[in-house]
Amino acid sequence: MRKNKVLYKIIVEDINNVSEEVLNRKLTDSEIKKVENRIGDYINWYDAIENTFSDLGLIPKNEEEDD
Repeated sequence: MRKNKVLYKIIVEDINNVSEEVLNRKLTDSEIKKVENRIGDYINWYDAIENTFSDLGLIPKNEEEDD
C-alpha cells in the first residue's frame, strides 16, 4: 500500500453537518477556514489508531492489561 494514501478525511460537508446540528446554520467560508486550521488540535490520532488495533485484536491481551 502507498505510504501517503489518505485513510480518513473530514470534508467541508462534515463540518457543516455538525454546524447545522449544533448552531442551526452552516458556517461561513471564514469560519470554515478557522475550523480547518484548528480541528487537528482536537483529534487524538495516536489513541484512535491504537484503539483500532485493540478492537481488531492486533494487540495481545497481556499488553493491553499493562496500560
